Amino acid sequence: MVFEWKSEAHFHRVPKLVPGPPNVYFADVFSTSSPEAPSPLTSSMFFLDYLERPDPAPKYEYDETGVVIKGELHIRDETGNEAKLLPGDTFFIHRGSTIVFSTPRYAVAYKSASRHSH
Repeated sequence: MVFEWKSEAHFHRVPKLVPGPPNVYFADVFSTSSPEAPSPLTSSMFFLDYLERPDPAPKYEYDETGVVIKGELHIRDETGNEAKLLPGDTFFIHRGSTIVFSTPRYAVAYKSASRHSH
């Protein structure tokens, strides 16, 4: 297989992350096909709903980058560094970081990470 693709309609059905916070919807879209690959890459859709007091995500064991597609995504790390991202804005999370994702309403992002698919 040379390449894979998904239609835009695929991104309207992002499932609830289970187990996970009540406001996080997440689905891997594409991934390195070999589970033994030394440098895997996985892309995913991420939907975040408003939550009054969001909890931090688990400590990142891999690098991750993404682009906000819709809504407004707020990201804060353990050092207090924070950003309010709008559609078209990109982000990079370094492995070892602890991140809090939040939104005043909702956010949709497309992310890629140096990890195998879940």
